[in-house]
Amino acid sequence: MNEKQKIPDLANLNRAAQAVVLAGLLVVGALLGYLLGNWHVFSLQNDVEALEQQIAELYDQTEQFDYQQHMAKVELGIEKAASKSLQQELLMAQDENFALRRELTFYQKIMAPELEADGVVIDSLELQQNRNADHYHFRLAIVQTERQRNLTKGKVSLQLRGRLDGSVTYFDLQDLANIEDKDRNFSMRYFTVHAGDFVLPAGFLPERIDVEVELSGSDRQTLTRSFYWNQLLSVKRSPGRDNT
Repeated sequence: MNEKQKIPDLANLNRAAQAVVLAGLLVVGALLGYLLGNWHVFSLQNDVEALEQQIAELYDQTEQFDYQQHMAKVELGIEKAASKSLQQELLMAQDENFALRRELTFYQKIMAPELEADGVVIDSLELQQNRNADHYHFRLAIVQTERQRNLTKGKVSLQLRGRLDGSVTYFDLQDLANIEDKDRNFSMRYFTVHAGDFVLPAGFLPERIDVEVELSGSDRQTLTRSFYWNQLLSVKRSPGRDNT
């Protein structure tokens, strides 16, 4: 009789334990859900803060770029203004240069008509001594002095005058410089430059270089100018002095 009464008690005890376990599981599940939910919210908050920081940095970069762009525009405006001012000064200098050249051309026509023809002048002759003995470099510049410059053609001749064995002797300077005939002709607008290197003949004492420029055209005008050897060597990288 007692054994029969114990069986229902054990059943009731198992049911109670199951309920307790189930309740415990529910509590643990709820707690885990709560913790996971809070962790997700915390993670989202961190992501939001990181995005807000990135947005703030992007705003700062945008402001910096806008400032740099503004400064670049200001500097560009200053450079444009300076460039325009320099261009105006250059034009003024060119006008002054043209005026001086016109005056020079006018006086040359009166005092030395052989130095100018059709607005073309023998501007300068430079002479430099190279490292090797009796080895030299020359550079001749022919310039148009008029503002309205037409295409000008002509031919250059260079004669080296000096003494050899006590006698006056002439050498073709372009022959000494191995300049071919076709390279002695020129076609220019504004200016032209003829240059070359040559070696003095043995025993030759140079005195001067005579330059002749024959302009093409119906009248075939000719320019002549002489440059003295000692003066050419005494003035480096500057226009030769005319001593005709």
